[in-house]
Amino acid sequence: MEPPAGHVPAAAGPALGATPARVVPVDRKALRERRVILPGTTDPAAHAYRMLRTQLLRQVRTHKLRVIGIASAADGEGKTVTAANLALCVAAEPNQTALLVDFDLRRPGVAELLGLGVESGLESWFDCSAPLGSLFVKLEGVERFRVLPTIRSMEGSSELLAETRTQELIAHLRNRYSDRLIIVDLPPVLLADDFLTVAPHLDCVLLVVSEGRTRREDVNRMKELLAGVRLSGTVLNRSAESEQRAY
Repeated sequence: MEPPAGHVPAAAGPALGATPARVVPVDRKALRERRVILPGTTDPAAHAYRMLRTQLLRQVRTHKLRVIGIASAADGEGKTVTAANLALCVAAEPNQTALLVDFDLRRPGVAELLGLGVESGLESWFDCSAPLGSLFVKLEGVERFRVLPTIRSMEGSSELLAETRTQELIAHLRNRYSDRLIIVDLPPVLLADDFLTVAPHLDCVLLVVSEGRTRREDVNRMKELLAGVRLSGTVLNRSAESEQRAY
């Protein structure tokens, strides 16, 4: 059977490194206001993310993990900020690269958070209007860090994530570079079935809970739905406790 006109297989088109990533300027002030931690930041939040990075990389290297999902029970709990900051911290590690992928197809937020200002992302790959290799983004001056954004909300997101093409896409990203850790910003676990569709194709999931916002019953329900999925840990966001000790 002939493929439909315009069909672009997951591994077709330029390979990940064949087309140079689109380079976008960095507005450091705006990123600080959005709580994005760039290399060289020394505030307490930066230290916390570096500790998280070190703990995660220990698991990654012990269990040979490559694709890490970042999820929360509902929206507004900090999963996208956590995914971006973790990926940036991983990329700051010598001999380690990171790719941040926005798989929250209903409410994508990575591009806005990072101020990418690009017009196309994964939605253009899903509708076969652009090859995968043309959609990667690089922040100017931030080495070893790449972004595969989603720009526009997509209808039928659960069905798109369930397609064989999506599985092929994840496998393609996983296998392209041996030193690249892939951090995936996922849809909220309890708001749609999108997460459950893609979770089996990830190596592990890091949960983000927000103090004063995430309900205990939501955490318990998440744990039930995640049965069979490797959990790498939990991040407590917006903690009322502040670290006063200095080193």
